[in-house]
Amino acid sequence: MTPDAGEPIYTTDAKLFYIGDGTTAGGILMGGSAFVAKLRGTAAIGSGADSVTVSGLGLASVPAQVLVSVRKVTGGLNLFATVRGDSITTGGFTVDLSAATDAATYKLDYLVVL
Repeated sequence: MTPDAGEPIYTTDAKLFYIGDGTTAGGILMGGSAFVAKLRGTAAIGSGADSVTVSGLGLASVPAQVLVSVRKVTGGLNLFATVRGDSITTGGFTVDLSAATDAATYKLDYLVVL
């Protein structure tokens, strides 16, 4: 079945929503329970810190994945971050840094995938 352009299709079994474009069989997936929810944010990292805890997220479910990176100013230390797997909850997570920060100018950027 190829829905007409703009024709909405909703599957009650998989709870997915499609829109027809007139050429794609089944239509184009627009949303539903199969969609991946993402949350991104930034946390300040204090001087001398060798770990960071992100809390207060209030997620609907425990994240399937947490991706992190450390942002620095020019001349700062090259640090990497590792998420503690056992710390991931609906409320947040904890990250260990490769070394302690030498200033309060670092930021932890994160992407949480539900």
